[in-house]
Amino acid sequence: MRRTMPAQEDTPSAWESRFDRKPVSSNRPIAHLDIEYSELAQSWKAFIQHVPAEDQVAWEERPQTATDVEELVRNLQTFWMSRPRQRVCSFCDRFLPTIETHGHLLAVLPDGPSYYAPLLYGVLQSIIKASSHYPRVLEGLLAALTNIHSAIEVPKELNTSHREPIAKIYALIFLFFNEFMDWFVRRSTCHLLRSHSQDAYADFHPLVTCIQREAQEISASPEAMDVDDVYDYAYTPRALWEESQLSQVGREGEPRRHAAQNTMTRRLIWDIQQDADQRDRLRETRDQLLRQMLHDTNEQLCPASEQTHDIVCLTTAAPDLVTPHFEWSRGSKRRLARLELQSESKHLQPYFDVEDQTANLDPDAKIVTEGSVIASLQKWVTSPRSQALAVGGSPSNEHLSPVSLISASYALCAREARLPTLSHFCKLPAKEVSGQTLHQQGLIALTYSLIRQMIDTLPTVVDSDSLIDLTTERFRPIDGTLDSWVAALALVDTLLHFAPPLLVCIIDGIDIIHDKSTDVALRGLLRVLLTHTRHQPPSGDSPGPTFLFKVLFTVAGRPSALVETMSENELVLSEATLADEPGPSDSVPNSDLGAVMMNA
Repeated sequence: MRRTMPAQEDTPSAWESRFDRKPVSSNRPIAHLDIEYSELAQSWKAFIQHVPAEDQVAWEERPQTATDVEELVRNLQTFWMSRPRQRVCSFCDRFLPTIETHGHLLAVLPDGPSYYAPLLYGVLQSIIKASSHYPRVLEGLLAALTNIHSAIEVPKELNTSHREPIAKIYALIFLFFNEFMDWFVRRSTCHLLRSHSQDAYADFHPLVTCIQREAQEISASPEAMDVDDVYDYAYTPRALWEESQLSQVGREGEPRRHAAQNTMTRRLIWDIQQDADQRDRLRETRDQLLRQMLHDTNEQLCPASEQTHDIVCLTTAAPDLVTPHFEWSRGSKRRLARLELQSESKHLQPYFDVEDQTANLDPDAKIVTEGSVIASLQKWVTSPRSQALAVGGSPSNEHLSPVSLISASYALCAREARLPTLSHFCKLPAKEVSGQTLHQQGLIALTYSLIRQMIDTLPTVVDSDSLIDLTTERFRPIDGTLDSWVAALALVDTLLHFAPPLLVCIIDGIDIIHDKSTDVALRGLLRVLLTHTRHQPPSGDSPGPTFLFKVLFTVAGRPSALVETMSENELVLSEATLADEPGPSDSVPNSDLGAVMMNA
């Protein structure tokens, strides 16, 4: 229960007027802070109206204090201690000691205790509580707030000479809160807050850096400040974006709207350049990234002391494609923002659970498996070609079977290494919906999960042409049934044409969703994925982007849809002890542990 503060005569009016605009001071730095106060108060009101009731703070109708924020954060720690992602608690630990500092600094300002501090602590509670069920968002927010605090060196004695730098810092902090709430609402509208690709801290890192630079003025003497300091990137897209973002401070009405629009434009230019640079770096460093993923997984995978089961590798010979049909040399037909596609596809989100895209695996867990399986995985990772690998194991009653643990490890390490990653752990829903079997629902969940993750890997702006037409209209017919299955498969195929230079796809449990009601449709999805592993990148100095697509399937038993679809090309059978020698390819041995199937 939250402790009730003693009632004060002015408490009701202070609470009721918390969203009102504040009179503007005649002192310029404090005037800018007053304007940011008013802008933040209005944004806070709109934010509270947007947030679902279960994610809202149970307010006590009085000015909010540091104690209220501390109590909320400690309650969140208790909540997350019983959940697998306990790293949230360490972010809370680092944030808690910073909370009271704000009240201490704001007390120097004339209206600090009565206006600025209650607003700051109220907004903090709202954005922390709203983020509390989205661990990646909450971690990014707390990291940003902690890093801002780390740059503030509070003097032993605060006096009126510190008012101006403090006012400047908190004008920027209020701007940060404003920008965060806008970011949160946009992603909430597109159902992106649970996405594993969300990185709240990265999105706000430039603004955090600006606040940190401003914070240095509190402890620096005027002689120590270099007012003519020019950064090397003064005219880069990032610098121009930062400048337009900061130009919003102290503006209101029409001038602020123009500054905000200019900021969005500058941000878009910066993001486009970043996407291009990131894809170039990914193309240059993908071998190192894959080796890092392999190193991290090898830390978890331990070879069994003795080989107890036969392991078989099936390799299908890829066709010799001179030029990939998805070469990006054609003229542009339409340009779309990734956010538009995320918005148009948000109706797919209710058909799957985002938590099925990862498995709850302890990063320090040790996974014992056959040495030959580890060798096959290493070959799959290090091969310079796009490749699909299937690892089959015996059915298990465990929450995660032995082969599922392999997928869990690779999914975890791929994301930790910041590789573009698609992953899904198939399961059957608890109950059927009208007109669909549980297996059909599981297949739809897998497919829609892949579609949403593929959109996350797109660049900020996508150029669509006449041959590979990616438009928002293509998402509308997809309705959660197999009646729109052809449209969904076509969309998967199209999105893979826009994939980054390296893409890792990990799917566990196809056997769980495979039965006669899904057999044909599942084979269609597998063919689409495998087709893209057979497009080899241009060699030498050939123009056009390269595409390295690594696909890992882990299954229990031998689901015919997977085995036969992977076997539709020429097969090479390799025993574990003769991994590189060709052998008969008429049948797949039915060993207890499983088989490893890999296309070349």
